[in-house]
Amino acid sequence: MAKAAGVSITTVSRALNGYSDVSINTREKIKKIAEELNYAPDINARSLGGMSDITIGLLMSNMSSEDISGFAYQMISGIYNACLDNECEFEILVTNSIKQEKVSYLQFCRKKNVDGVVVMGLRTDDPYYHEVLNSEIPCALIDINVEESERVSTITIDNVSASQQAVTYLIEQGHTKIAMLNGKDVATVSKERFSGYAMALLNAGIVLNLEYLRYCDFDDKIAYEETKKLLSEHKSITAIFCASDLMAIGAIRGVLDMGLKVPEDISIVGFDDIPLAEYYHGGITTVRQHPYKMGFMACETVYNTLSNKKNPSKVLIPYEFVIRNTVMQKK
Repeated sequence: MAKAAGVSITTVSRALNGYSDVSINTREKIKKIAEELNYAPDINARSLGGMSDITIGLLMSNMSSEDISGFAYQMISGIYNACLDNECEFEILVTNSIKQEKVSYLQFCRKKNVDGVVVMGLRTDDPYYHEVLNSEIPCALIDINVEESERVSTITIDNVSASQQAVTYLIEQGHTKIAMLNGKDVATVSKERFSGYAMALLNAGIVLNLEYLRYCDFDDKIAYEETKKLLSEHKSITAIFCASDLMAIGAIRGVLDMGLKVPEDISIVGFDDIPLAEYYHGGITTVRQHPYKMGFMACETVYNTLSNKKNPSKVLIPYEFVIRNTVMQKK
């Protein structure tokens, strides 16, 4: 690229890393050529410009004004501490589908001067989805499964197995009319958790009834409303599997507001084991994830790729099934 710009390698490095001793015209010229060539800087060459720090960004698709679950905060903490351990800079990058239409993923990362990216919350219908997968910028995707790639890794739990275990537990307690409150139909985790739900039912010889499935956007308020609709329309339902604890909390509220009891009338299982799950309604039976570990491992994976170390294309984080007080054996 230095040859194309008619400058030295050092000048290219200093221009891309934002040094003020490179003229504006030269800097813009180099950036333009970099974009045209889809140039991704070699981390080992950054020291040529006098800058040794690696910057790892967390790319989030939208950011809520509140994080009741604490899930995102724990994940961010894991990424941040992995950056500290590896002496990297850390930056949070927030985008949405509108912004993604205006600026390409590569341009967005170049503007922020990040060398590698951890991606969280990206949906399969987001404009950046395929750009991330095809980019030369090393990245780790949290809860987004992709085909094997040298520069892209997935950090997740076995969502299919975890969901299957949760629903199988309900079946073992005598429940056969089991509904599911899922997240987003375009989210990888939602598809996987539905697969686990369906497999548990089919393995037990229970017919899969898609009228028992509702999408609630991982939102407790939507889950509350959908639970009341479900139980009004299908009075034979005795249990609900929720793809998040927030939705489980909404479901419990919905059950109670209909004059029913949890778990005496309706059993509820959640997913995530957010801090509130241990205390809400005597403790929610749920699948425990470890978001801090997921964030830490995602950052470690990106750093290893930048350091030319080989990574597995998929890193599975352990999970546990936690039995508390929201499931009762059906008499």
